[in-house]
Amino acid sequence: MSSPLAGEAARPERQHRLFFALWPTDELRSVLAPRIRALQPGGVGRPQRPDQWHVTLQFLGSVPASRMGAARDAAARVRGGPCEIVFDAVEFWRRPEVLTLVARVVPPPLESLVTQLRAALAAKGFEPESRPFRAHLTLARKVIHPVLPVAFEPLRWPAADFTLVESITDRSGSVYTPLTSWSLQPSGA
Repeated sequence: MSSPLAGEAARPERQHRLFFALWPTDELRSVLAPRIRALQPGGVGRPQRPDQWHVTLQFLGSVPASRMGAARDAAARVRGGPCEIVFDAVEFWRRPEVLTLVARVVPPPLESLVTQLRAALAAKGFEPESRPFRAHLTLARKVIHPVLPVAFEPLRWPAADFTLVESITDRSGSVYTPLTSWSLQPSGA
């Protein structure tokens, strides 16, 4: 094994931009597509593409390749049951300039999942989010002004698993790639 020559810097470790999310099945994406499109205002901001729809549970940010196993190990310790999220309001969030579909009530199994995930990640040396969890789905980015939401029937999202996702940004925007998923099992399963 050779060592770096004098003056050569060691190659920096590859970083992965990661987050945990509820990732829709293709079937759910198809069911939600026309309803979400109806909520995305034309000419306002940049609508979120269907291949990017997800519900973020915990954003990790840049994670060295050597720490990805620790993130997976933390997720494997989480136990929780399936649930259904009811998205029943549209909100404009000024600071990140996004229009979001939100669930005004977070189901207890989802709240438990997020709490357990944050604790397991902290035990592995990650710094999880400290703000209260808000279940939301981004409808559009780069929205500068509030948008009056249209009336709509609440959207239901059944959650049966959660996923570690990698975000890679290129000239066309972000590309999200699911890496690993964990099933949510009913109690006693």
